[in-house]
Amino acid sequence: MDPVNKVYWKDLIEMIKQNKAHNKTEIDFKNEKIGFKDVALLNRNGFRVPENLIEYNDAEINFSDDPDITDEDIKSGKIQWINTTEFPIDEEIRIWLLKENIKLNELIPQLIKNFYQTVKSIQKNAAV
Repeated sequence: MDPVNKVYWKDLIEMIKQNKAHNKTEIDFKNEKIGFKDVALLNRNGFRVPENLIEYNDAEINFSDDPDITDEDIKSGKIQWINTTEFPIDEEIRIWLLKENIKLNELIPQLIKNFYQTVKSIQKNAAV
């Protein structure tokens, strides 16, 4: 197994600016809030920041070039409204979900439907 470097997020920002960051880097966030500009830089370089650590100041954001979200964006799964920080998913699984492009907005309803059908089937068979 390749070694993983754990780097404080502010140091990682500097490493990115100096073109010294690599994908084997694990980020130490120290549970600190991170401004959206730094989050954007990290994201552009393949590093994900937990949503609960992202600090937004809407007054600093220029939305003029953002395209409108369409119904098709939501139907196609391009836009997902599920906040993964609401679920107790460990970091390894969260990274896997992103890497495999698993659409939680499609998966979760199907899992719930299958679970419901299984419970109903068990209840029906137990009553016989």
